[in-house]
Amino acid sequence: MPYLVLLLLAYPAAEIVALILAAKAIGTGWLLAWIVLTAIAGGMMLRHHKLAVAFSLVGDLRAGKLSVGSLIWVARYYLAAVLLLLPGLIGDAVGLVLLLPWGRRAGPLQPPSDVIDGEYRRIDPHVAAEHRIKR
Repeated sequence: MPYLVLLLLAYPAAEIVALILAAKAIGTGWLLAWIVLTAIAGGMMLRHHKLAVAFSLVGDLRAGKLSVGSLIWVARYYLAAVLLLLPGLIGDAVGLVLLLPWGRRAGPLQPPSDVIDGEYRRIDPHVAAEHRIKR
């Protein structure tokens, strides 16, 4: 429990230090522009994509593929949106990493995970052993 309190106190301090260092490095105007743009992006993510995420979950449920991964994707998406909405560079970096497509679904060039490649040979039990094809 004391580590959680320490983390809750250290995070805002780290954000302030990162903002000050970034303002010195790139300028205050660029930093403010970045903060405003990420806040707008986070707000738009929360506002406009609620139905899309809900339909994605309903589609997974209807297809019988609703899994913990689907639910984690929704949690990651909303956490990323909140982190982008809040001002700060560390939160923005974490939010952008959360939006990366790791662990979601197979990509367009990858086969779905429930397909097993292999070869098979059907042997008819009613054919006598002398008429079967031998290797």
